Amino acid sequence: MLRTKVNPAVNEMNNKLRKLRKLQPQINIINEAVAAADAAAREHIRKNPGVWYPCGFAWVKINPARGPLVTALKALGIGRVNKFEGGYDVWNPSNNSTQWLDAKEVGARAFAEVLRKYGFECTVCTRLD
Repeated sequence: MLRTKVNPAVNEMNNKLRKLRKLQPQINIINEAVAAADAAAREHIRKNPGVWYPCGFAWVKINPARGPLVTALKALGIGRVNKFEGGYDVWNPSNNSTQWLDAKEVGARAFAEVLRKYGFECTVCTRLD
């Protein structure tokens, strides 16, 4: 019998795909949350043309920084563990390139709303630049 050598990278990719399939419900929640954040930020900018002050940042902190949702976020490369304050931070969940704090905060609030709808604890945080 002839044995073929399996590429380790292929095994690793297959393992990641299996893990992602198990996380599909959480990935669906994340997709819904990102879509809500994007729509909210875009709508806020559309309703307030020409307003770009104050500049700042907005993010959503998920506590605790573990569980299937955080595992799915990590697998998708979204967010990071906050080693100083604890929790898992998703910066600018709307992915909008504006520097306007208000638009980013509206997007972060929409993202957090979706997560809370599914029972996840999270907080919206902001910081002026």
